[in-house]
Amino acid sequence: MEVKKDNEELNSLISSIQFDRWIFGFPTRFTLVSHKDRDHDPLQSSLSFPEPLIYSDNYTPTGSARRIYRNTYVGDGTPLRVKKTNVTPIGPKTLSRLTGTQVWSLHAFWWFIATKEHLVLFVGDLYVSEIPLLATLLEKVPNLDALVLVSYGGMNPPTHGVKYRDQLKNEIAAIAKREKMKGRIIYGLPHPLIPDWADRSAHHM
Repeated sequence: MEVKKDNEELNSLISSIQFDRWIFGFPTRFTLVSHKDRDHDPLQSSLSFPEPLIYSDNYTPTGSARRIYRNTYVGDGTPLRVKKTNVTPIGPKTLSRLTGTQVWSLHAFWWFIATKEHLVLFVGDLYVSEIPLLATLLEKVPNLDALVLVSYGGMNPPTHGVKYRDQLKNEIAAIAKREKMKGRIIYGLPHPLIPDWADRSAHHM
């Protein structure tokens, strides 16, 4: 695959979207939510977020948020067009189909983000057992331009299924570096550490 140079148009797209509670600039289009964990939930931040808030089965706005904020539910594998951008949640059903492996559940839903020019995969969180699924998916989508990927520090076993403290940190770094070699741009979501493998890192809200 030909190595891509830093793409101003792609950076502009990424900066215009809020990913869970992370931003790369001043988001203006919408907010994508991967799952309900507090440190990912935009409703748990004291700062405002761009609407609509778009979510799938691993997240549900609670209480008055359903009425106060514009939000949109999207089913697993169903594309939604919002502000000239297509977003598609990747849950167990869609991931099973794309990878050829039966997937019963995911810690967080992943998302495809597509415009006429670009295709991006957003992975906001995952267990270590889901790393092989991510690797397979990345091989199955040759036209992917960029990856928005969560990073980790050390975790005490068995958090997120790790067997040793730096397992998830190391395996995510290995995937990111491998994808960069393919020419893909890698955007990092510090969770909590700023990754040295990212072409660009976000700020947590």
